[in-house]
Amino acid sequence: MTDLTKLTKAGEQGSQKMRRSVDLSRLLSSDAVSQTRLADHSGVILDIDSLQVFSVNDTGMCLVEALRDGIDDHQGLVRRVVEEFEVDPGTAAADVDAFVEELAHYLVDRRV
Repeated sequence: MTDLTKLTKAGEQGSQKMRRSVDLSRLLSSDAVSQTRLADHSGVILDIDSLQVFSVNDTGMCLVEALRDGIDDHQGLVRRVVEEFEVDPGTAAADVDAFVEELAHYLVDRRV
């Protein structure tokens, strides 16, 4: 038998990750945040409301651009990292989770 409690928790966590990605995607597509890719493929994000500046590495900038372009599902973000950096899906998934959570903390949570 399947433990429904575990399935429910896993589903809730997946839904929360999805909401955070969607929130980030909307915010990064708005005029409230500006992002610039630098020559070394890293980038800078400016939160115009708070005037905070965040620097991101090349993987982070890849994800910022994907989110800005409307890729707001976990699987799509993982696929983008796998294609861009030729890493295994497990590593990409962990990187996506960590990045989305941290960026959402700074850009989304502070607006609530």
